[in-house]
Order: sequence, then structure tokens, then C-alpha cells
Amino acid sequence: MALGGYHIQRMSKSARPEKDDCSAFQPIRLGIALSGGAARGLAHIGVLKVVEETGVPVGALAGTSMGAIIGGLWAAGHSAQEILEIAREASWLKMINFSPKGGILSEKKLMKFLSSYLPSDFSGLEIPFVAVATDVVNGRSVYLHQGPLASAIVASAAYPGLFAAIPRDDLLLIDGGVFDNLPVDAARFLGSEKVIASDVGYDPELEPGAPKGVIELGRRAIDLMQAQLTRVRLAMNPPELYIKPLLPGIGLESFGMIETIWRSGYEAAMKALKGLEV
Repeated sequence: MALGGYHIQRMSKSARPEKDDCSAFQPIRLGIALSGGAARGLAHIGVLKVVEETGVPVGALAGTSMGAIIGGLWAAGHSAQEILEIAREASWLKMINFSPKGGILSEKKLMKFLSSYLPSDFSGLEIPFVAVATDVVNGRSVYLHQGPLASAIVASAAYPGLFAAIPRDDLLLIDGGVFDNLPVDAARFLGSEKVIASDVGYDPELEPGAPKGVIELGRRAIDLMQAQLTRVRLAMNPPELYIKPLLPGIGLESFGMIETIWRSGYEAAMKALKGLEV
């Protein structure tokens, strides 16, 4: 159901949107879906570097959480190298929010940071882009593709407990990864006939050791649920090309490991994109 700049993906329907949902978009040969993953999402920069170097013709981009941040910057015309420099210079400490009424991180500071690199509205982007968020009141995925841009991306990245929920129109939005961490469906919503998916989500087969402490245990439980939901979605609507950067031992907060992370994305994409026919 499309409403004034956003689309509500009903969880009771098939993962693939109905034809009427996509009527506003022309068919696009190839789209990219970038998953959430906080610091792990910096691997998407390496993936986009390979896309640029190989000349893959991308016509649309969908992102969840950190994937929406990286994807939004790229859709705005920033090169992967420029995004890497932005990420290197970003100070997450400056986004700390000491107000007990909000989250640990300040959505206002993040919005100001993103606004300095992005057009004010989706209409200012160079290619079609959708940010996936979750309506916390009605329990549905929401595809944000029109209207104010920075606030849409912040809503997509509003991880519960770190950020407060983001009001937008008549919705109350949190991180899109709650329901749809790897937005292949959203890329198809934009009209993509083929989708390249970059998944930096947690992989229980690659993470060594048991969680230490109660906080890490809680985070691991969320990671496991999210990983299982992603597997189900992939089985229902698989991308034409799946890229999985190897990120063992790299946590959501490991922004100091940016060089290792983006290179992991680069290496994974180089292997996956060999012989790709578009």
C-alpha cells in the first residue's frame, strides 16, 4: 500500500510486492540491496568500489540501517572513495545524546551530519533509492522513497535502545532491520529486474565463541533472530547475486576497524562479480 511518499509492506503478504505497488517506477535492469549491520555496514563501501571499477550499470538502490546511510550517499552522487573519506572522518562520539528522554545516540546530530552530504529531498538523488524502516506501532516494514531524505535514512537506522523512534507523517519508525535487514524486496519495489545483495548481517557459522556477559548475550539473541529472518526472506525472494563479506569477530561498534571492514567488502565483491552478466 503506497501512501504519500512511503510504502507499507504488509508482513502477511508474499515477500514480493504486487505489480500495482511498483506502478510508479519504470523497469530497471539492475538494483543493489545493502543490509544493515552498523560498523559492519562499512563493507558496503568496498562493494560499491568494485561496482564502480567494473562498470556495473546500477539503476536503483535499497538500503536498511547502515546500508541506507551508505546507499543514500552513493545515490546522491558521492563516489565510494568519497564515502570512505566521510566514514573515516565521522566521529560517533559527537553523536552521543545525554538526554534521558531519548536514546543513547542523538538522531538530531546524525541528521545534521547526513544533511551536510545529502540533498534535502529524495527528488535530488541521481538514482532511485529507498530506505527501509519499521513502523513500531503497527509492526510493518515501510519503504521510504519520497519527501525529506535525511530523516528517512535516520529512521531506517534508528536501532532500538540507541536511538529514539522517529515520527514521520502518521508513523513511528525504528530500524528497518527489525523485519527486513537485507532489502531485496525493496530493490524490486523500485522496479529492479535483477538484484545484487550485499549482506553484512551476523552469521552464526562465522562468529567464534560464546557471548560474554548479559549485554552481549542479549545482542547475540537479536542477531540470531535477525539472521534467521533474513534466511527466510532470501529463500522467498533470492537476489540474482549474493555478496557476503567475511567479517568474523567484527562487532556493531567496531568503527575503528574501518580499513579491515571496507577491504573485506571489496574482496568479497571482486570474487562475486567475476563473470556477472547484466
